[in-house]
Amino acid sequence: MMFPAWPPQWPEITESILRSVRRGDWGRYRGEASAALQQQIAQQVGCRHVRLVSSGSLGVELALRAVGVAPGQQVALCGYDYPGNFRAIELLGARPVLIDADPSSHSIDPQALQRLGEDAGRKQAVKAVVVSHLYGVPAQIRRLRELCDRADWALIEDACQTPGMQIDGRPAGAWGDVGVLSFGGSKPLTAGNGGAVLTDRDPIASRLNAWLDRPSDAAPMSELQAAALLPQLDRLVECNQIRSETVSAITAGVDWIRQATADSQLTPQATFYKFAFLCERRDAMLETLRRAGLPVGPGYRSMHRSSDRRCEKLGTLDRCRMLGEQLCLLDHSALLATGPLRTQLVERLSEAAS
Repeated sequence: MMFPAWPPQWPEITESILRSVRRGDWGRYRGEASAALQQQIAQQVGCRHVRLVSSGSLGVELALRAVGVAPGQQVALCGYDYPGNFRAIELLGARPVLIDADPSSHSIDPQALQRLGEDAGRKQAVKAVVVSHLYGVPAQIRRLRELCDRADWALIEDACQTPGMQIDGRPAGAWGDVGVLSFGGSKPLTAGNGGAVLTDRDPIASRLNAWLDRPSDAAPMSELQAAALLPQLDRLVECNQIRSETVSAITAGVDWIRQATADSQLTPQATFYKFAFLCERRDAMLETLRRAGLPVGPGYRSMHRSSDRRCEKLGTLDRCRMLGEQLCLLDHSALLATGPLRTQLVERLSEAAS
């Protein structure tokens, strides 16, 4: 099947890059496109401080540094998460604390985090919590925000997969003390590489700037990358809506699809980086779907098997284990299908179980 090309081959992206070339901004430390991108992100997310960086992975590391995570301290995260977040914690000499996934999302279970906060002995060792919104499904971020405030933990919100998502009327990335976006090659907003770190807190912004300005920017995103992103930002709402409509068509038209989360999470404000579903015989199903021409793959590996020398584990992480073994992903490029192509996509998925 021929799905819409990714990265997008839009003429407005080409023209935006050419404008930067004609201005000579491609050879400057900071140009008009970078400034415009920072301003637009700040307006859309509602944060006063935005720094463009070389990747979302680095953005999470910088966020940890900016909230003051020090060697020997603990940082909580879901045992099913982007593995780079685990590694970023280790790079600072801190110790990851793995928490099981919430049944209504792919992220931290608030009840498990609450138990951690009620354990006086363990609570004091934790400095921060990293929360990711994965595959277009929001974490229970309002409840997690409340728990972090109660325990005096910094909240780092990984919104790398969910640009444009609204949660209870507030943009993803604006709930944390620090938010992180990614513009990696597979992301809904892509420049091949790149990211952004967002905060509304002046002390955190000052520490972030101190890490990046040495005195020139130590981890910049290029002007041409910023130029490529601006037209995509203009069409983000449109593309998110198309993906959401395709997911709705799949869930309505494919009987065997078993989601890992509640149907109530499928809202018009969702941002489907990939569509996640469960299959007990995952490898065989993925092979069938690939033969049908669909861009599919497995989810992340669960971190429940990580060595006890590297991390703490809060419980048996049974849900994380299940997600790591059964989760399948349909790429967001397929979710951009419309009209007859969308119908064909639903038919191919339906036929896969026959």
